[in-house]
Amino acid sequence: MLNRRQFLGTAAAGLAAAESVTGESPAPTPSGKAPASGLQDRMYGLLLGGFIGDALGGPIEFQAPEAVARLSDPPRRWVRGERLDAAAAEATKARLLRQWRSYADLRPVPEPYAHWSASAPAGTITDDSRHKLVLLEALRLPGAGGELDARLLAQAYLEWPVRPEVRARPGWNRLLQDWLTEWWYAARWLQGERDLARARPPERMWNGLATCCGQMTSLPLAAIYAGAPTHAYEAAFQLGFFDNGWGRDLNAALVAGLAAALTVPNGSSKGAAWRAVSEAMRTTDPYGHSQIPWCERSVDRWLGVAGRLVRESDREPARLFEGLDQVFRDTVKWEAQVPFVVVAACWELADGDPLVALALTLEWGHDTDSYAQIAGALAGALHGPELFPVAWKKDVEARLEADYGVRVGQEVELLARLHSAAQVRSVIAGVPLIPG
Repeated sequence: MLNRRQFLGTAAAGLAAAESVTGESPAPTPSGKAPASGLQDRMYGLLLGGFIGDALGGPIEFQAPEAVARLSDPPRRWVRGERLDAAAAEATKARLLRQWRSYADLRPVPEPYAHWSASAPAGTITDDSRHKLVLLEALRLPGAGGELDARLLAQAYLEWPVRPEVRARPGWNRLLQDWLTEWWYAARWLQGERDLARARPPERMWNGLATCCGQMTSLPLAAIYAGAPTHAYEAAFQLGFFDNGWGRDLNAALVAGLAAALTVPNGSSKGAAWRAVSEAMRTTDPYGHSQIPWCERSVDRWLGVAGRLVRESDREPARLFEGLDQVFRDTVKWEAQVPFVVVAACWELADGDPLVALALTLEWGHDTDSYAQIAGALAGALHGPELFPVAWKKDVEARLEADYGVRVGQEVELLARLHSAAQVRSVIAGVPLIPG
């Protein structure tokens, strides 16, 4: 089975949970109106958490389990009979805090879809976060009073390589070509080009596979529509020119869940907070995918799979991972449903504990940066940036500024301004105003 890096080199959790296994009462539903205090802090947590999860998963992504096991403080390799009880959960969190590592041991050479620096230090992001940087740049393109649409986002993909921080780095042009060629084909098509040597329809991306492209790119949109899951869904759906088929619905639903997470009341139990996110994922369906005859909505299908695997695991991570291996045996591990199910199942097994869930996404293996960046974004959206160690925050922010000239605080301020603007004017084309 080709991993994403191999596949792309030759050609390129989801958040919603399934039925709760805790038996607790239903979760509080976000009101749809963001709280005046603390929201920007939660936005910061969402963005920072995504970067942190990416940096945690990048050094071990698609690496052989035997090689990963030889690392200092590796992710745990669970065996049958080991249950995730309270003591094991605490040990899992403690183990996670020791896994902040560089790329030097397993991936010292820069790769187009991973790190772009030799023996990259801890805190270095991969393509999962670079796609977010392109989106954040695109949100500036319309200017004051303008709307972002899919064509302008495509323009940002074409223009991002001319950033001075990118152009000045030796070897980055080749990395860019390998990383973004498929996006550039589709982006030029949206710009109106029809020379098939340079432009090709977006529907042909990845041979029509439903992929995690929108999960890499679109998560920051949740901050603009915090507390308004339907608006967040519509924004992700409208902009997601890189998403195919039912993957567009699945990935937009993920953004809706994050929008709900940002306004889950402070003080909610971890389980209740998670169920609020999962309920938003299930019920946010503005285009009526669940009403299509003779079809099961992909969101419902894959949430059902996540819930079933957790129930069958009997609280044993090894059994959950065996179930994931079986379900996705013949699936490319970056197809849209895989991160969606992995994050949902790990969050459910962890009873909503964000750091335990984050650790579990690393312990299954495979496309670890894609899984952990979703789990990190959800953790930060629910609990704020204080959830993460200060050293992780400093390392990630230092690497983003050194490598790409990006300051996380400025990006959060941009999202907060757009959140306020979305209540009085259209920010994303086709998305109505947030109710006042």
